[in-house]
Amino acid sequence: MKAFIIGALCAIAILPPRARAAVTLTPETTLFISEEEPGPIQLAARDLEHDWLKVFGHPLRVVHNPREAGATSLWIALDHDVPGGVPKLSGWEKLHIQAVSNPWPGSPIHSAVVLSGSDVRGTIYAIYQFSQQFLGVDPLYWWTDHAPAHRASVIVPANFSETQAPAFRYRGFFINDEDLLTGWKPGVRDGADISLKIWNRIFEAILRLKGNMVIPGTWIFPYEPQIKLAEERGLIVSQHHVNVLGLDTYQWPENVPYSFISHPKIFESALKQSVEEYPKGAQVVWSVGYRGQNDYPFWMVDKSAPRTPAGRAQVIQEAIAKEIEILKQLHPHAHIVLNAWDETAGFIRQGLLKVPPGVALLWPDDGHGTLQDGGEISAGEGEYYHTAMIDYRSNHMSELVPLERIRAELGRAARAGATYYLIVNTSNLRPVLMTSRATMELAWNPKPWTQDTPDETSVYLNHWCREEFGAKAAGAVARYYHAYFAAPAKYAPPADARMGDQFYEIFSRFILMQLSKGTENQPLQAFGIPSRIKLTPAQMAAHIAEECAQADPRWELALHRAEQARPLVPAARKLFFQSSVLTQVEINLHGNDMMEDVAEAAQTNSVARREQLVQSSIAECQAIERALLEADYGKWKGFYTRGDWLEDVPLTLALERAYLRQLQGHAMDLNTMIRAEDGGFAYHMITAYQGTQHVRF
Repeated sequence: MKAFIIGALCAIAILPPRARAAVTLTPETTLFISEEEPGPIQLAARDLEHDWLKVFGHPLRVVHNPREAGATSLWIALDHDVPGGVPKLSGWEKLHIQAVSNPWPGSPIHSAVVLSGSDVRGTIYAIYQFSQQFLGVDPLYWWTDHAPAHRASVIVPANFSETQAPAFRYRGFFINDEDLLTGWKPGVRDGADISLKIWNRIFEAILRLKGNMVIPGTWIFPYEPQIKLAEERGLIVSQHHVNVLGLDTYQWPENVPYSFISHPKIFESALKQSVEEYPKGAQVVWSVGYRGQNDYPFWMVDKSAPRTPAGRAQVIQEAIAKEIEILKQLHPHAHIVLNAWDETAGFIRQGLLKVPPGVALLWPDDGHGTLQDGGEISAGEGEYYHTAMIDYRSNHMSELVPLERIRAELGRAARAGATYYLIVNTSNLRPVLMTSRATMELAWNPKPWTQDTPDETSVYLNHWCREEFGAKAAGAVARYYHAYFAAPAKYAPPADARMGDQFYEIFSRFILMQLSKGTENQPLQAFGIPSRIKLTPAQMAAHIAEECAQADPRWELALHRAEQARPLVPAARKLFFQSSVLTQVEINLHGNDMMEDVAEAAQTNSVARREQLVQSSIAECQAIERALLEADYGKWKGFYTRGDWLEDVPLTLALERAYLRQLQGHAMDLNTMIRAEDGGFAYHMITAYQGTQHVRF
């Protein structure tokens, strides 16, 4: 009988693990991960070590043999040493977290939390989900300066088992018009636009938000190091609507014709070379299409272009066919998308351009969050979406797209089954953290965003405010956001035609230049505003001044609510409150007032009155500069001030001062005027690291 009992006990000891009791994690907990697991998983595990140290104040001991682990362990496993009783998932990017007992025969581990997945990224997501769900680590912690709370222990409930899978197949960020990031942390020594250390932080943020894809820069070559780094982190690389098949058209040699119409062989040779320049083994979702080399319709500069919409659409159709042919010769099973930006979407809606078989159509928004599909979006398609946008009207330094619009537009895309691909243009990311995170959460699980009740915009906003600013301040900050998103003035009738922070700077400089030249009453096509009539700058300014005057009290209310919330914010979160709330509302409030002053100056012929208004506009612009400096604290020193080349607040201030001196009888500063009219300066600065590199054939 004694032998039978001993045998039975031994049999029980080697039974597959079962969830029996809660797992209590303490500083003595170990982490097991096989050294044979893929590199991207190892990097995510290293991030988990850093998270652990912040939470427990004690390093996480890592072992590569279960027999060296402690009694309680975290267990990361995709293909190697997967504990019995933990399911091996199949499918695309599924994550799995499970609490188990006695996970490995002969190991001292009594209880463990197993982090696994159906593939590499699924396992990575399990690691980051655990960190967020149980350690309380903000997935954007590095960008929000959010340190997790210190803990003595963390309890994972008994029988805990959770599996998640993404709804959208491809999900990620497009780091576009990256002037602020490039000026702040240039990557010249790395051979990249932005420092690779910062690119690594961007890639980490995408993965923590359960994204799997990145377009790593605006004008880049396929061999640049951030593409290799993205591969090392386990991310898929994609391309935007101009750099089709990765072709860096901005660096097209000046002495070589750029035209698929008149010189197709040159264009085809460059495309083939571009495809071949990608790192071997890189995961790529390839973009096809055809635009002018600097992101405008090709017929604007190509004299050989057809004059009819049908003829122009046919050129794009033929270019796409050739691109697919070139790509399939090298990558027969390539995944391909057509990013139908601007005129391409119009041609598709008109039936002039057909999407080839095997190519997924991406519907763009208008830069303000409204999809341009005309109600035609359908299953198997995707989206090119903006939370930030450079278009002279939108937002580059602050939030603009309301959560309600994100829910309405991406929610209807999800309901239609258009879940193949979602790329979110975040520009420099830091100014649009709240809405960018919202888009990624929707891409992973759109179900809450597509239900009528509860309203997920309110749920998300309240969670964001509580997580980032504490329970005491959450309600007040949420009230601020409601006022903030309701405040912007409008530049045109459509519901989303609202002025972003760019509008204040660009339009103010436009009016100041007309005033300086004395052309404020000469007819011009409306500045970036759809219109069938010719307007004078003065007439345009009159409309803008009226809209800004109506917006004044709305911006004052937003600032008032921000000030009400400020004393409720914990001391540790006040700097982030400054950058994401106070700085953003002040950029817009003072920008609105500055533009109103400049617009009113165009309504009077009195030199004295103009002087008064321009002096007031200078004061408002200086207030914007101060607000930006307030957000440049600690590690962020210089973020808004070293690389402000696109919005260019200092240029607006210089032009205001130059025009004031002109009103006072001095000659206009020609250097300032020339600089104000130079639309290419910012991209010359962003791409300066490329030196003399050009497209190769």
